[in-house]
Amino acid sequence: MNKAFFRKIYSIFPKPLEDLLLKFENAIIYIFYGALATVINYVAHFGLRLAFTDIPKGTGLFEALRLAEETSRVSSSGAAAFAWVTAVIFAFFTNKYFVFESQGKEGIFREFVTFTSGRLFSFGCELLIMFVFVDKLHLNEVVIKLLANIVVLILNYFVSKLLVFRKKNSGAENADENKA
Repeated sequence: MNKAFFRKIYSIFPKPLEDLLLKFENAIIYIFYGALATVINYVAHFGLRLAFTDIPKGTGLFEALRLAEETSRVSSSGAAAFAWVTAVIFAFFTNKYFVFESQGKEGIFREFVTFTSGRLFSFGCELLIMFVFVDKLHLNEVVIKLLANIVVLILNYFVSKLLVFRKKNSGAENADENKA
C-alpha cells in the first residue's frame, strides 16, 4: 500500500481534514506499517513463547499466555530477540519502499546497515525494558511489551527519517534553505 492508496482514502474526507492528513502523510503511513510490524513482533514473540510451553489441550489464549509467562522454555528476552529480527526485516522493506520511498538500489547497503544499527539501538532499549520490568520486577509481560513497542516505534521513526532514508537535497534546495 503506497502513498497513492492512502491518498485515495484521504480524499473521502472533507478538504480541511484531507489537507491535514496530507501534511502528516509520512507519519501516518509510518504508524500504519509500524502497527503491522508490531503485530508481526507480537505474533513472533508470543508464538515462540507458546511453542515452547506445555499447554494442556482446551486451554484458552489468555490462560496459555499466562502459562507461557510462567513456564516457557524461552525467556521473554529470547523471544524478543526472535521477534525483533522478524519485525526488522519487514520494517526495512516497508520503510524503504512505502514510507520514505527510497527506490534506488545504489545506497541499499548503507541504508540497511544504518537501519539495522538504529534498530539495534532501539532493540537494546526494548531488551532493557523487558528485562527490568518483566524478568526482574515481574510486571505483566503483555502490558510491558506494548509500552516497550510504543517507545521503540517513536525511536525508530526518528532514526529512519533523520538518518537512514533522509532525502538528499539538490543544490537549489540547499541555496533556498540557506536564505531562510
